[in-house]
Amino acid sequence: MRKFLSISLLLVLVLTAAAQPPKAPKREVRAVWLTTLFGLDWPHTMADSPLAVRRQKQELLTILDKCRAANINTILFQCVVRASTVYPSAICPWDACMTGTAGRSPGWDPLAFAVSECHKRGMEIQAWIVAVPVGHTDSYAAKRLKARGYKLLKLNGDSYLDPGAPSSANLIASLAREVTTHYDIDGVHLDYIRYPEAMPRPKTQYIADWRRGRITEIVREVHDAVKAEKPWVKVSCSVIGKYADMPRYSSHNWNARDRVSQDVRLWLLTGLADEIYPMMYFRGNDYYPFAVDWAEHSYGGNVVSGLGTYFLDEREGGGYGWRLDDIAREMMFTRQLGIGTAHFRAKFFLDNCKGIYDFTSNHYAPYPALVPQSGSVPHQLPSAPTSIEVKDGKLVINGTSHYYNIYASDSWPVDVSDARNLVLPRFEGSVVNITGTASWLPHYFAVTSMNRFGDESAPVQSYQPKPLAPGELRCSAGFLLLDTLPSASSVFDIMTLQGTVVLSVPVRALASSRIDVSRLPSGTYLLVLRTRHNKRKEIVSRVGTFMKAEP
Repeated sequence: MRKFLSISLLLVLVLTAAAQPPKAPKREVRAVWLTTLFGLDWPHTMADSPLAVRRQKQELLTILDKCRAANINTILFQCVVRASTVYPSAICPWDACMTGTAGRSPGWDPLAFAVSECHKRGMEIQAWIVAVPVGHTDSYAAKRLKARGYKLLKLNGDSYLDPGAPSSANLIASLAREVTTHYDIDGVHLDYIRYPEAMPRPKTQYIADWRRGRITEIVREVHDAVKAEKPWVKVSCSVIGKYADMPRYSSHNWNARDRVSQDVRLWLLTGLADEIYPMMYFRGNDYYPFAVDWAEHSYGGNVVSGLGTYFLDEREGGGYGWRLDDIAREMMFTRQLGIGTAHFRAKFFLDNCKGIYDFTSNHYAPYPALVPQSGSVPHQLPSAPTSIEVKDGKLVINGTSHYYNIYASDSWPVDVSDARNLVLPRFEGSVVNITGTASWLPHYFAVTSMNRFGDESAPVQSYQPKPLAPGELRCSAGFLLLDTLPSASSVFDIMTLQGTVVLSVPVRALASSRIDVSRLPSGTYLLVLRTRHNKRKEIVSRVGTFMKAEP
């Protein structure tokens, strides 16, 4: 019997997500769709001169920097638009978004640039391919495909590849193979991998099954083409946000399985899709029950909820008045289900519509996260780094891994299972500058190796601190480390062993459990605590001694 959530249990989950937001996990997809169609998200400058090319690049860097600052870890980069591309393709012409003219090269490779810059920032990038639409019937790309003999469907002035024609699957798979072969992408993201919604709904079960079979065959050919080149590259699909009608909730004739022939559960069950992005641009009972349905039928694949972030813009919301709380609550709810989130589109997220960027970076994702592991084929765990050492303000990693994950803490050993300790994911180097990079300077580090599938090795810890003598406090890198902080009304006094107070620090002035003693001369000091007992009496207690060494 098919399982589904009762209305009362669903209500409990929704209210719990709002009242008690779940903690950010260590692994979670946090994605944005970066749309190049008509330059909606990027580019906003046409590449008609060397200066304009530099502007295009800077626009993209600004987008990626803001995404990284919000701890976004996946960029879905639209590189195949409408049978046209934003990279030099041997299959399809350049899209007009780059130069203003279809078929004209901008003189540089935006996809290669985007891949490199995403990886520098520790973010994954998936090559977003719009599969079936080929643009207006008289578009440059549509005319080229027709001249080459591809079978096209014409609906309401637009052209589409006929999903039932074998040549369509071959073309889409060829594009997927091309980007996988020539670029260091982390995934191929299929969008509009469906029958056009303008087509009438199938009148017989035979036709419905046949259409689903043809769409599945396209996904299969793409999967086989990608995995034959690079098994670690994910195959992901954007799908309609509701799989089918549910016993208690209707899809209102807008669902993946019956309306547009997407047999998504089969793709997950058979491993044809590693990851799915249901486009759940809904609220209320059109969102929550269907999110549960996707989570319950993931079959080991990864589910990422597509969010209608664009509805936060009043010009896009159709007068429905979407609020920040609508999206924020959905984000917290899907986290409870163990699935990720993706914002449609980058512009509305980065423009901070109704505070969505601030909410994400300050509350939902205040620290980085790794994406879930991928791939259904067996693969070996990576070897741990040979060693790590901290010297001259740098963390030096000795090893041969493709990626390293850097963890840091004031406690030893560093707990690599704690998401709060992950400070630098997917690092592609061997030396990390740790001097003056933040107001918090960690004292202990741990590093794991990570392979292309996202599997982690055991951690290698930085040096183990020597045991403290009774009453001895630890001082490291110019900071006196404390286990806890007393009440805010207390004051710490640092004294010489002769009893001279050299530094007084009110507890309320401390942002963390440590005191900056970098300006003190080297030597041994005593730390005492003054606590106001009442208006007339002050209690002074000895905390311990510490040694300040020269840096």
